[in-house]
Amino acid sequence: MPREARMVALRFYRTLNALGALIVLCILGVALTMLWTDRQSDWNRSAQSARNLLITLEDDISRSMQLYDVTLMSVAQAIRTPGFEHAGPALRQQLLFATAAVTEHLGSILVLDTEANIRFDSGSIVPRQGNFADRDYFAIHKARPDAGLFVSAPYQSRLRDGDPSIGLSRRLFNPDGSFAGVVLGAMRLSYVREKFTGLALGNEAAIGLMRADGIMLMRQPYIASEIGRDMSGSATFRRIKEEHVGSFVNRASTDNVERLYTFSNVRGFPLILNLGLSVDEIMKPWRTKTMVLGPITLILCVAVTTLTMLFQRELRRRRLIQAELDVLARTDGLTSLANRRRFDEVMAMEWERAGRRQSPLSILFIDADNFKLFNDRYGHRAGDDLLRRMADAIAHSTGDDHTFVARYGGEEFVVILPDTSAEQAVPIAHRISDAVAALGIAHPDGVGGIATVSVGVAGATPDRTHAFHHLIERADAALYRAKGAGRARVELA
Repeated sequence: MPREARMVALRFYRTLNALGALIVLCILGVALTMLWTDRQSDWNRSAQSARNLLITLEDDISRSMQLYDVTLMSVAQAIRTPGFEHAGPALRQQLLFATAAVTEHLGSILVLDTEANIRFDSGSIVPRQGNFADRDYFAIHKARPDAGLFVSAPYQSRLRDGDPSIGLSRRLFNPDGSFAGVVLGAMRLSYVREKFTGLALGNEAAIGLMRADGIMLMRQPYIASEIGRDMSGSATFRRIKEEHVGSFVNRASTDNVERLYTFSNVRGFPLILNLGLSVDEIMKPWRTKTMVLGPITLILCVAVTTLTMLFQRELRRRRLIQAELDVLARTDGLTSLANRRRFDEVMAMEWERAGRRQSPLSILFIDADNFKLFNDRYGHRAGDDLLRRMADAIAHSTGDDHTFVARYGGEEFVVILPDTSAEQAVPIAHRISDAVAALGIAHPDGVGGIATVSVGVAGATPDRTHAFHHLIERADAALYRAKGAGRARVELA
């Protein structure tokens, strides 16, 4: 480092240290003059921290529960899919439980019939044997059509070697609205326990997750005998039940510790989170400050460090959220492929890159044949499913990590093939066409009675005389020639 730069850095560090020292002196002076008011300040800060922690934990659990619920509803929806009963066992397993594999801490997903026997099982194409008529979730859904998402009392899983779990379940309906069984997801209680264990709350703090009727689902410190206990008769629960959200001070009947209880309902679910911080632990810093002035500096320095870490964590969280939003803004919600906006961006970049390197660039325009007739015959839901399956077939048929696939709009897809001439792109187009045809999706109005695609191929080595829109127009024209020549064809521009 040059001498001038070292001097600038040294002056900066000296200034920073001086400012830090000045801040510490100011904090110390304020602390000395505001000593008695610190008691209320410490109390409010602890209460607000508890509330913030509870909100964060509540949001986390709520998002997880919503994900589990979506998984259950997708299973119920798959059962109602036209032609489901006629599908093969492997395809039915995929339709039912495709989303279950990415759902953390969700155990087996079961579809129970009207007698509580296992009809479909996420753990096996051939369902395991079992009857769950004695479970509370089955009795509730059989008796109450309006039960919605039901959270069961804790139980030992029979299919997973006694793993402590709770059941998340929804009722299945016949077309006439009658009881058709239950779809169940077993949520491992280890999920909630891990969340609680990772919180640094203090030696005498307690946190619990209860059902709205007072059944304890999980608590920290963990006491096995307390799991599943009915707490509805306790004074603490009655207070929580009356006020729904808030905080109060009460002495616990279990360990006689006086705590500040902060509680809230988990948004959208019949669950209650209750966080109890020991009053002695909350007030201990203030009592220390009244006796010893020295720890004030240390405590406040720790607070500044903690706030800095929280601020950095919040910034990281915001960056992650922004990154997720950027991805969503460039992703087609139906097929999970890139959308038209992202295609335009990538196409412009690849065109410029190919122009610099004077390398070939090809694109494929793909259109689902007679899609409107398919939509009119089977409905938009089946049409959406057809597009999703076609998108998956197209994405898996390109065979190159550098290939870019997007949904162009409606029933049209587009594939960008860098470093690929038009002649090299034609076999890829045929591979895509064959992959879609191999799906064997019935389409009476289509070519050969199945769903097919037409593909237009165009390639070029970019130069300064044409923009990439010219290549798109050529591929689009080739696509229309393919459709005009009878569909289910590949045409080269």
